[in-house]
Amino acid sequence: MISSLLIPWVPAISVWFALVVQEMALPFESWSVLRPDLVLIALFYWRLYRSDLCGPVLAFAVGLLLDLLSGMPLGLNGFSKVVIVLLVGHFGIRLRAADFLHLLPVVWLLVLLEQGIQWLFFSLLRGSSFYLPLFIGRPIATMLVMPVVVFFLIRIHKSWLEDR
Repeated sequence: MISSLLIPWVPAISVWFALVVQEMALPFESWSVLRPDLVLIALFYWRLYRSDLCGPVLAFAVGLLLDLLSGMPLGLNGFSKVVIVLLVGHFGIRLRAADFLHLLPVVWLLVLLEQGIQWLFFSLLRGSSFYLPLFIGRPIATMLVMPVVVFFLIRIHKSWLEDR
């Protein structure tokens, strides 16, 4: 009974858990350059394979929560996460047909796009300069961590959403 009520919330709970691990276990001060974007990986996976349970509203809500926890300007992560979720939703059929190894460069490009959006808004708001290590390190770290995170998301997906 209770598990049937939780089933529609499984993607949101897993994205929230990725947010907690990203913000609490990997502090920004020590992991600023090589900090993987676990939230983006979780949103990418759920939007790709369960787009009915992961949409722009979830992406914006998680992005706002991420802004509050990280101290970024309010709405910056929300906007960039919505752009990523909409792009994944638009190209979802092609991406689902691709092999997993082909999805790694796609995630690299998505993290690069997200960093570009955030840099653009930061430069407009605060006049910040271009920080190359962040544009190199964060996409590579996200791409390297993606297989482990996707393994756990597949296990959650199969055990909670497909067996019921």
